[in-house]
Amino acid sequence: HSSSGCRTLSGTSVASPVVAGVVALLASGLKHRPAGHINPASMKQGLMASARRLPGVNMFEQGSGKIDLLRAYQILNSYTPQASLSPSYLDLTECQYMWPYCTQPLYHGAIPIIVNVTILNGMGVVGKILERPKWYPYLPHNGEFLEISMTYSDILWPWSGYLAVHISVSAAAAAWQGTVQGHIEVTVESPPLEGEEGVRRSTVKLAVKANIIPTPPRHKRILWDQYHNLRYPQGYFPRDNLKMKNDPLDWNGDHVHTNFKDLYQHLRNIGYYIEVLGTPFTCFDARHYGVLLLVDPEEEYHREEIDKLRRDVEQDGLALIVLADWYNTDVMRKIKFYDENTRQWWLPETGGSNIPALNELLAVHGIRLGDRVYEGSITMNDRTLQYMSGTSIVQFPTSGVLVGAKLNNQGKKGVNPNAPMAGWSLRWLSTSWRFTVFVSGTGYTRVRLP
Repeated sequence: HSSSGCRTLSGTSVASPVVAGVVALLASGLKHRPAGHINPASMKQGLMASARRLPGVNMFEQGSGKIDLLRAYQILNSYTPQASLSPSYLDLTECQYMWPYCTQPLYHGAIPIIVNVTILNGMGVVGKILERPKWYPYLPHNGEFLEISMTYSDILWPWSGYLAVHISVSAAAAAWQGTVQGHIEVTVESPPLEGEEGVRRSTVKLAVKANIIPTPPRHKRILWDQYHNLRYPQGYFPRDNLKMKNDPLDWNGDHVHTNFKDLYQHLRNIGYYIEVLGTPFTCFDARHYGVLLLVDPEEEYHREEIDKLRRDVEQDGLALIVLADWYNTDVMRKIKFYDENTRQWWLPETGGSNIPALNELLAVHGIRLGDRVYEGSITMNDRTLQYMSGTSIVQFPTSGVLVGAKLNNQGKKGVNPNAPMAGWSLRWLSTSWRFTVFVSGTGYTRVRLP
């Protein structure tokens, strides 16, 4: 703050030294506790249990909340070795903390929601899950309508493990609406410490709560392809917007709930339901969805996926929307940089997206994207939008509709007076026209879905 000389900072580079100092201070004040009571897991348990939650911020942005040093000391000063879970409960109706889970109710036929839960074992560096975790539906609260499956780490080491909770809705609730509840029970066991006779054992419960609605109609369901996006790239992947020169690396990749959060929220606000595809195209039933949405994909497509998607579009009436971004080998060579840490030149693994792979996917529809990189302002429906580092459409069905704009070529100086940057290809299905394919050269154009 300007008047006090303080300011707000964010990120692990800021948080880590603060937390390290808190841990050192707590450890120095807890030396009187019995041996084995204060360890990495119990210290984390104390910090998380005592943290003050920040209002209006989701759990992925704040974790457990703001550190409360005095409260953490009080908890650890009377601590008994035990297991715990983080998050400690799953209330998929609680916004803003449980965002994005709280933004969309569950329904039968949807791709299962997967929530990753950390198991902390304050009883010892090594432990195990004694029996398979069990789901207990609360029958008075319609818990039987949830189908819960779990994958987990059999051995907890060091001090922790994982519990992945897969949540879906049973067929019995396909037309039902309401709130369901239940809990998952996990028992953790660790060897006794020196001087102890019996094993250490702790049972923890994970409360689960969710809203269920009747399965939405097909035209309201959008399938977002995450499988072909690199979420945590291991290499140099450039920004979608080439003007961001001070921070050229796209460290986080693309995801519907991170850098495309605004698009996700907009689609939800206007009544669409978004499911995230984490498997190849061969693993979903196109008859359940109105649209498959591809946004800045980096991975390639297998021949089986290409053939299956063609059948989905031509036979099952699946609409395809592609937000393509850019790819240009000359530009990729120009944005290489020398990394002082590794002492080597870093070259991009791909462009803003994998246009060659997209061209292979779209070839069966008579569509091909170019290798030029454009940027500029465009006007659509009386609205001015920024077209940031996108490609253009160089081949499209003659029966389709193309929209062009006066855009700047970022690879070479110059202006293209009418670069095709969006296209609609229509197909007659049954008794009505609908979109077959919509293609845009950039991931930043707002469009109206069918």
